[in-house]
Amino acid sequence: MKKVVSFSGGRTSAYLCKVMIEKFGRDNVDFIYMDTGAEHPKTYEFIRNVNDEFGLNLVCLRGDFSRPLGGGVYYNVVDINDIKQDLKPFQQMTGKYGVPYTGGMFCTDRMKLKPFKKYCDDTYGKKNYETWLGIRADEPRRLTPKPFIKYMAEITDFDKQDVLNYWSKIPFDLGIDEWLGNCV
Repeated sequence: MKKVVSFSGGRTSAYLCKVMIEKFGRDNVDFIYMDTGAEHPKTYEFIRNVNDEFGLNLVCLRGDFSRPLGGGVYYNVVDINDIKQDLKPFQQMTGKYGVPYTGGMFCTDRMKLKPFKKYCDDTYGKKNYETWLGIRADEPRRLTPKPFIKYMAEITDFDKQDVLNYWSKIPFDLGIDEWLGNCV
């Protein structure tokens, strides 16, 4: 079963990429980034640095919202040099589904989860891959058991401070205060 890391572009997720390579070997893990076009410019720089540093061969996807309602969400594979803050996926998503609102915050579902799942189903076959997420041991409420979903906490006991300490020793970092998040 293929191991697939959903790389968010954040520090914990980037650390998970490193751990997965060490634990399972580079050839046994794929890495996917879902670009919303609405990330902080420093996030895009960090993603490229992590890709280069760890040799991820990162697959970058953008949601494709060109199909009519009821036709589902698709994806486009884009070059890592084409991920950028241009808001195109977000604008296309809101053009199709409307503006997210309290009780209907569907950004992550439509721009990340559904295109990611569609790509993985197309590439590996349904139920032939495990999705790995950068959820730490100190985030117990987020460690919800789900079929085919695995968490960083299953293979390392690193907590938030451990992750921040790791990146403080590396020649590059995200460069955004950790409480701000990546999305602008």
